[in-house]
Amino acid sequence: MQITLPNLAQFINDLIKAGRPVVAPVKENNLSVYKPVNAFNEIHLGLPFPTKSAKEYFLADCEKILFYKFGPAGKVELQDADNPKELILFGVRPCEAVSYPIMDKVFSWDTHDNFYLKRREKNPVISVACEKCDNFCFCTSVGVTPQTTEGSDIFLQKTKKGNYLVDAITDKGKKLVEEHKNLFTQSGHEELIDFKGPEIKFDLKKIKSWLEKNFDHPLWEKISLPCIGCGICTFLCPNCHCFDIVDQANLKEGSRCKMWDACQFRTFTVHASGHNPRETQSKRFRQRIEHKFNYYPDKFGRTLCVGCGRCIRHCPTNMSLLETLIKIDKL
Repeated sequence: MQITLPNLAQFINDLIKAGRPVVAPVKENNLSVYKPVNAFNEIHLGLPFPTKSAKEYFLADCEKILFYKFGPAGKVELQDADNPKELILFGVRPCEAVSYPIMDKVFSWDTHDNFYLKRREKNPVISVACEKCDNFCFCTSVGVTPQTTEGSDIFLQKTKKGNYLVDAITDKGKKLVEEHKNLFTQSGHEELIDFKGPEIKFDLKKIKSWLEKNFDHPLWEKISLPCIGCGICTFLCPNCHCFDIVDQANLKEGSRCKMWDACQFRTFTVHASGHNPRETQSKRFRQRIEHKFNYYPDKFGRTLCVGCGRCIRHCPTNMSLLETLIKIDKL
C-alpha cells in the first residue's frame, strides 16, 4: 500500500478528531520530544530525534498501583489503579519500535506486568524509516537497520517522490488502515529512499565473549571515571526498565506507586543492613554494560540496546557507550 503526504496528514488528523490521542515528536526550542498533538502539522519527523524515548507511554515513569483511604470507623477502602488510556504512537523510529518487543520479554516472564502489557496491547505503534542519522547512532552494530519493522504495527518508508510505502504488519495496524482505507492506494513503482544506516562499529558476539571472561578487568575502573551516576543514560534509554515501589500516605489516604529507578544510582543496591554490593561507580557502570550485552542476552536471547545513541547525546560528562564498546571490541 501507499499513502501520499496530504493523505497521511488527513489520516492523523482524522484519528485525533475521532478522539484517539496521537503522541508524536514535536519541536520544543532546540529539542524534539514526544507529546500528544492536536494536528499533523505539529509533528516533527526530522533531526534531532526525540531526547527521551517514548517508553513512558508503555512503562510509565510514575504510576499508582493501588490507592486506599480510611472510611467510617477506620474501615479501609481499597481501589485498584485506573486502566491505562489508549493512544497511538506516531513517528517512532525503527530502533525505538524494536525496543518494545525486546522489553516485552522481561515484563511477561515469570510475572506478567499488566500495567505494561495492557498498554502494549492497546497502543498501536506507527514507525517511520530513517532517512539519515547522526554520529551517535549505531543501530546497525546491534542488529537493527533503518528498515527494521519488528515492533511496528504500521511501518512507513518514504519514497523519492515524497509519498510513503505502507506496511500494515499486525492486526492492530491492519485495523487502523482498514478503518481509513479510502486514504490508502495500491503501491506504485516509486523508488524508495535507500538509507543503509550507520557503519557497523563493533562485533556484538566478540563483546559478549569478552564480558563473560572479564568481570574484574581493570578497564572498568578506567572507563568509568567520568561517570557521576546521574542516571540520565538509563532514563533516556528505550530499553532500561528498572523501577522501585514506593508507598506514599497520610492519616486519611495513601497510594502505592511504581517509579523508574536506575542501576547507576548509588542507593540502587543498598541493603537494609547498609551493605552495598556495588559501592563504587565503576561497579555500577559495569552492571549497565553487562546487563545489556551479557545477562539479558543469556536470559532472553536479545541484546538490551538498540543503538539509538540517546545515552551518548545527552551525557553531561560526554561518556560514550559506543566508544566503550569499540574499546572492548579491540581488546
